Amino acid sequence: MFLHFLAAPEVIQPFVPAALEIDLFQGNACITLVALTMRHFRPCRQGSIGCLLRPLLEQRFLNLRTYVRHGNEPGALFLWGWLSRPWCAPLPSALFGLPYTFASIKYEHQIQAGHFRGSVTQGASRFAYTATARPGVAASPCAPHSLGEFAMERYSGFFSRKHETRVFRAWHPPWLQIPVETCIEDNTLVTSRFPWFKEAALTSANFAAGFKRVWVGKPHPITESCGHLPRRHVVSSFYEMP
Repeated sequence: MFLHFLAAPEVIQPFVPAALEIDLFQGNACITLVALTMRHFRPCRQGSIGCLLRPLLEQRFLNLRTYVRHGNEPGALFLWGWLSRPWCAPLPSALFGLPYTFASIKYEHQIQAGHFRGSVTQGASRFAYTATARPGVAASPCAPHSLGEFAMERYSGFFSRKHETRVFRAWHPPWLQIPVETCIEDNTLVTSRFPWFKEAALTSANFAAGFKRVWVGKPHPITESCGHLPRRHVVSSFYEMP
């Protein structure tokens, strides 16, 4: 579930690392909350760090992101993430200096019925939404030059770790999505961490069922060469795997 918000550029600019340039949609900064689930983690090769994730059957996320460029490479900048706790293990939040914290997450996405509901709770703060889709609407690629295409068809993911900006890339086919009508029931989880989020206006939302297979590369520090990569279908880490 992609929930797109628009805000004035000066609201987001302080959160964009100096190495990156904010990417605007029709003069506005776009911020997206993405509710997603990943399943069946598989390492690309034996002995890779991905082997550590193989026992993890399912992981749920709520990610807050905005949009940036590094040279000629567009991408999504992760501002924060809320994660379901793997194996109910008492792991600390923000491990390795990454921008995330653990929360209680429940998603009920009834695709056939066109009804969607989600809630993410941490202490007394909560983010909750409901959404509906019009009956009979078939999933399709985002319309060219639309907000959905601007936000969803991204090729790289950027994030900050201990004041160092890093990038990773992921590969999959273009998103097949349906537009949905969304109601935000509670957003205190987000506004308690980012008070400026109160100034962002919900503009549109899309639901995508996801893909059976997604390839994700390892993160590394950005360099000048990052801005001169060939274009290819990649996404900034938001997807649902069966």
